[in-house]
Amino acid sequence: MKKLYLSQIENGSPISQDLYNPHGAILVPKGKTMTPKLRQQLLRNNIDSFLIDITGYESIENYYEHFEEPEIQQIEAVKKVYNNSFASLSSEFENFKRNRNLDKKTLRDTAKELVASIGKYQHVYLGLEGIRRKDFYTYIHSVDVAIFMIVMGKSLRMDEKNLEQAALAGLLHDIGKISIDDSILLKPGKLTNLEMEKMRKHTEIGYEILKEKMNYPDEIARAALEHHERMDALGYPGKISWDKIHLYSRMAAICDVYDAITGERVYKKAMLPHEAVEYLMTIVGKHLDRSLTTQFIRNIAVYPMGTKVELNNGENGIVIKLHDGYPTRPVIKIPEKGIYRDLLQDNTILIQNILCPEESSEAI
Repeated sequence: MKKLYLSQIENGSPISQDLYNPHGAILVPKGKTMTPKLRQQLLRNNIDSFLIDITGYESIENYYEHFEEPEIQQIEAVKKVYNNSFASLSSEFENFKRNRNLDKKTLRDTAKELVASIGKYQHVYLGLEGIRRKDFYTYIHSVDVAIFMIVMGKSLRMDEKNLEQAALAGLLHDIGKISIDDSILLKPGKLTNLEMEKMRKHTEIGYEILKEKMNYPDEIARAALEHHERMDALGYPGKISWDKIHLYSRMAAICDVYDAITGERVYKKAMLPHEAVEYLMTIVGKHLDRSLTTQFIRNIAVYPMGTKVELNNGENGIVIKLHDGYPTRPVIKIPEKGIYRDLLQDNTILIQNILCPEESSEAI
């Protein structure tokens, strides 16, 4: 993520990349030219700075030297679908702010494309979790939750229709946040009690938008309403018992928490995937559905692609490939020796440590 000020862009200069607001919505698309008229229009809307380079995957090309050509092609295919999904969702949410309407076909097509792509490249989506940007933008978060919902749905053997519904529930679970003031939504620190009370309204606002305004099916609207309910009936907004929380809502709760704690904040460092998994296990039964959380963990990438690791044989390497269903047994490249260790094929080799960047830069 980088910040660019309007004062840094001269009139007549072409915009070489998309310029975003703090939610991840495009304010000025690449290809436009800065003009006095455009500058005044932005200033009238109190826009004097932008974020750039926030979508997709962070410096992923830096990892290509470790991958074979087929893996690179799969990564590029995943990047395209991911960025298309992000662009569609951010456009629809920003449009709703202006016109109070959503293009349901566009969102349905986005869900379908994600389901189809994850059907082909699930291991790539999960494997890229470690090098995907972890900035917690509203729209990126919603796409991530949709991806995790699809992965969970597949593990529960949902048919294609239900996978698409689960994906939509993930994409739209936080739509109520578009009505929350940015001073609260983007606050770089702990919310006051009053601010938290306002923030919690996003669940009811989201349900009202989806159910009353847009006439979405009840199970999709309920994911917006219930994803902060808890198994011990101490959640919000309804403090309802676990047996009354819809399946999609229970799934969304897990995906929402996991993506949130692995995302960077101004005031909090992101957890690594294995740390996040450990945290989830501390709140199952109280906050989260135990059975669904176990299912989620079985499918999550504990060691995403790009993770630098130390093996129990003393070798240091980088995770370059995952095996579906075996999250702790990836393929490791050992650059120092120019060899690969497939942990699924050799059960005597174990990952014994994840190397910090400063450790790994020396070791690999």
